Amino acid sequence: MPAALVENSQVICEVWASNLEEEMRKIREIVLSYSYIAMDTEFPGVVVRPIGEFRSSIDYQYQLLRCNVDLLKIIQLGLTFTNEKGEYPSGINTWQFNFKFNLTEVFRKLLISWICRELEGSTRQAQTHC
Repeated sequence: MPAALVENSQVICEVWASNLEEEMRKIREIVLSYSYIAMDTEFPGVVVRPIGEFRSSIDYQYQLLRCNVDLLKIIQLGLTFTNEKGEYPSGINTWQFNFKFNLTEVFRKLLISWICRELEGSTRQAQTHC
């Protein structure tokens, strides 16, 4: 798999199912000398918003992120390796693991969950008014 070159001599390798074993072998070797790891994750986006009152906009932003991370599946995980001096290993030093999932299935589950909450709320409301 070709690696992409970015600033500061960072070389990124895209990891898919087809090269997972080979790249994991390389990571097991690199981590012996470059044991400081930066991690980045990517999710499909924002599909729900938290409701209620929040202490601050920071609290709202945290809950927004938490809700969506809890509901959605990760689409990419990035790992960058450095040593204690912040130096990158020569060659590949960042791996981006790409995950496969079915977006239709994700939204189907969200819709079912929303319908269940709506029905539960309607039932509670009907019981309150009877």
